[in-house]
Amino acid sequence: MSANQSAPSRVVPDALTLELYRKMLTVFYVEERMKIFVRQGKCPFHASTRGHEKLQTAMALLLTPGRDWFFSYYRSKALALGLGMPLKDVFLGMLSREGDPNSNGRNMPEQFSSRELRLVAQTACTGTQYLPAVGTARAAKQDAAGSIVYVSSGEGATSEGEFFEALNWAARERLPVLFVVQNNGYAISVPQHEQTASEICHIAKGFSVPSVTVDGTAFDAIYRTVPPIIEGIRRGDGPALVEAFVIRMDPHSSSDDQRKYRSAEELQDVASRDPIASTERYLLDQGLLAATQVESIRADIKAEVDRAADEADAAPPPSTADLLAHIYAPDPLVGGEPMPPRTVSSEPITFIDALNHGLREELQRNPKIVMWGEDIADPKGGVFGVTRGLSSAFPGRVVNSPLAEASIVGVAGGMAIGGYKPIVEIQFADYLWPGFMQMRDEIATVRWRSQGAWNCPVVVRIAVGGYIKGGPWHSACVEGFFAHIPGWYVVFPSSADDAKGLIRTAARAQDPVVFLEHKGLYRRVQAKALEPDADYIVPFGRGRIRREGDDVTIVTWGSTLYLALELARQMESEGRSLEVIDLRSIVPLDEDMIFASVRKTSRVVVAHEDMLTMGFGAEIAARVAQNCFSFLDAPVVRVAARDSFVPAAPNLELAVLPSVQDLRAGVEQVLRF
Repeated sequence: MSANQSAPSRVVPDALTLELYRKMLTVFYVEERMKIFVRQGKCPFHASTRGHEKLQTAMALLLTPGRDWFFSYYRSKALALGLGMPLKDVFLGMLSREGDPNSNGRNMPEQFSSRELRLVAQTACTGTQYLPAVGTARAAKQDAAGSIVYVSSGEGATSEGEFFEALNWAARERLPVLFVVQNNGYAISVPQHEQTASEICHIAKGFSVPSVTVDGTAFDAIYRTVPPIIEGIRRGDGPALVEAFVIRMDPHSSSDDQRKYRSAEELQDVASRDPIASTERYLLDQGLLAATQVESIRADIKAEVDRAADEADAAPPPSTADLLAHIYAPDPLVGGEPMPPRTVSSEPITFIDALNHGLREELQRNPKIVMWGEDIADPKGGVFGVTRGLSSAFPGRVVNSPLAEASIVGVAGGMAIGGYKPIVEIQFADYLWPGFMQMRDEIATVRWRSQGAWNCPVVVRIAVGGYIKGGPWHSACVEGFFAHIPGWYVVFPSSADDAKGLIRTAARAQDPVVFLEHKGLYRRVQAKALEPDADYIVPFGRGRIRREGDDVTIVTWGSTLYLALELARQMESEGRSLEVIDLRSIVPLDEDMIFASVRKTSRVVVAHEDMLTMGFGAEIAARVAQNCFSFLDAPVVRVAARDSFVPAAPNLELAVLPSVQDLRAGVEQVLRF
């Protein structure tokens, strides 16, 4: 009688155990070869999965690549291999060589990506994967696809606030998220007891997320525990968390020496719990493999790994020819010819009504558009009323969010990855900073870091600006910050017709858009305009000459447009002709319009509401000086807010923010030359 026939019934099918063993051995030999590459100076960053490989391989076997989604972290090589990523592709990514399908050298080693496997391109940031994973789960639930979103990190990353926010949102909407925390006891050198006084599984239960603990080095425990959880999530039971206790056999990374903070006795104990060795003993003890078979399997897998490693090592460094490709997609909505508007109103409408109508029309046009933010649902419809009536007209698609800016934008990023078009609202620019990590490190880099495999066409509407007695916490202008982040379009309309045209363009753009709305213009009479029809769009990167002139060019945007127009009217009676350019788009910038005007007038003043130092006006001044120097008859002058926070007292606010008098002083300065 064979060993299989005589053996008692086993929890894990033998064929599955053998598959697990082969995959773990593959991971082992990959890690060993990577250690050689590190010593050779060919890989700058290596984070070994030794001690985590059984858990990660098991999760790959229990879930379905191509159906389920995977948001991993920098210690996830075993997951990528378990899902089916080819060995050569892993090595190409680790060595940053030409042909690397993960990022072609753009991303760091250990950051894997595969559209086919639904393994979403990672970043090296700790904990930022959680909120996008929740967003993709929201898309999966909306599509009723039966997909699960796996998201994982070490236990250290669960100290990040975004982990808590992700648990909250996933539980609140009963989303199909499987949180897997790989607890090896150390966040680099910091032991868990210095991270939290609680336990991660208990933290999850506090958000009403069912959670379990499991020995992540024992496949039978994983196999008994995890499949029923997966079935429940697929059934619609909502999220769950698995805290898996694993071991970290190697240092945190190739830059770490764990002997500085772990005793020899501890490291010896860890080595005795090697998950591969325990599986090998099991296979031998159960008669599933003979010693000679083990040797043969090891030799075959090592040879396969070495072949792939050698092939990847022979590849050249990535080409620099397309270095800036995939920061943005080619998009006909960018830089195209503006169309003349066909108006549908006989009376001018307000800026706020134009935005509302544009959003409504785009919601009708595209069923994949979804919207959320603080207080945006009816009956309030936003603190300024921009979204009033939309949640009633589009129930389930326009909803309130938690008061959590990182959640608002992070979940939007994940839902965009999942195929939707989120348009979300940040109530005040002053409060966006909890979401800045998502906006800078996650959303902006998705297309670039995946070499165009993934995209993230989020629109983030942000209320900005002063002159409203809002004080230091309701008056910020932030265009300069976002202009400094490749990957975002940044637009800043100044009038009702442009607001409608630009929000419609943003709703159709293939890349993320920061849409800045000046609160002081929402109902300002001068910002009113006849309403364009439902087909009107304003291409990004195309400014607008609001007033033609010959003596001085004023380049401006937002509320300072109206300072410029008022000054132009005043100075016309004094015999001076000012040309006023409204940029409309900060990124991309309409350089052609600016340069053509400067070459005509030979004098330029840049006016904006943000602070003078490092405001976007400095960038415009630099580009004008670089490209139009021979045409200039005077220095480029900037007029902006003082380098101060905006005070609450009305007279102090007006003393900080630019005025018509300030702008006149700037224009008179250039006219003296």
